[in-house]
Amino acid sequence: MRTLILNKSNVVQGSNNTEYVYAFPQGAVSFGEGEKVALSSITMFYSTPNITEINNNDKFQYIWVDGLTYDVNIPEGFYEISNINDFLHQTFINNKHYLLETATGNFVYFMTLVSNSVTYKIDLTTFPINTTLYPPATYNLPAGATWAVPTTTPALNPQLNLIGSRNFGSIIGFAQPLANNIFPSTNNTNVTTITSSTITPQVSPLSTFTLKCSLVNNNYSIPNSIIYSFPPFGAFGSQFSVTPPEFSFIDVNVGYYSDFRVTITDQDDRPTTILDPDLTILLVVKSKDE
Repeated sequence: MRTLILNKSNVVQGSNNTEYVYAFPQGAVSFGEGEKVALSSITMFYSTPNITEINNNDKFQYIWVDGLTYDVNIPEGFYEISNINDFLHQTFINNKHYLLETATGNFVYFMTLVSNSVTYKIDLTTFPINTTLYPPATYNLPAGATWAVPTTTPALNPQLNLIGSRNFGSIIGFAQPLANNIFPSTNNTNVTTITSSTITPQVSPLSTFTLKCSLVNNNYSIPNSIIYSFPPFGAFGSQFSVTPPEFSFIDVNVGYYSDFRVTITDQDDRPTTILDPDLTILLVVKSKDE
């Protein structure tokens, strides 16, 4: 059997480190009837972000108590729910959408996202605000704020707005809206409102990597170039290795090849992103007589 090794020197520029081209050093190579290819091992870092432009899940909005809608644009990265909540609060700080407790200097936020390990849901909590609940003698607006604490009764609360053309809702477990979905549905209440996920949260859209090779013809898969699939292991940023317990040989298309391509997609054969190109793929080729 022959071994073929691909690493970061084979990466295709502009492919988000998911496409690798191996050029045979001796030029065109002939693959005959009965020759097969299998994955021997792959070693890589778990560096696929869960929130990206490619995933179309990097943006949502909130409606503040002044009635205006504000964007939350999340930079590409790997985010747990606690990280998303922190980023939301940082957006509130940037927009001066919080109050300062006079006695302590603590920041008071009026919307949170929290993972509920008991119910396996994400809880969106919004808090009412008016001058009765937050009197100006005790709570101050931040310097430069352009909004005023509502004086209405009942009080007002901010709302989360899931944009219909975006996929952020699946991250926090809210069904993909046909148009814009607003949570909670009303913004005038004197009580704290908790809105829980309506579907199972998919904090990471990636569950499995799919490895494809342009040499093969796998009659049992769609697409027919699939040679193996495997889940990411360990925490984000950690290195992991996958070694199949036995070779799963796939037939090679008969012909002459000067090169071939290996591509990594997600479980639905969608493009993905690998931030760290430090990756090694070992393939084995066996002839008909082996």
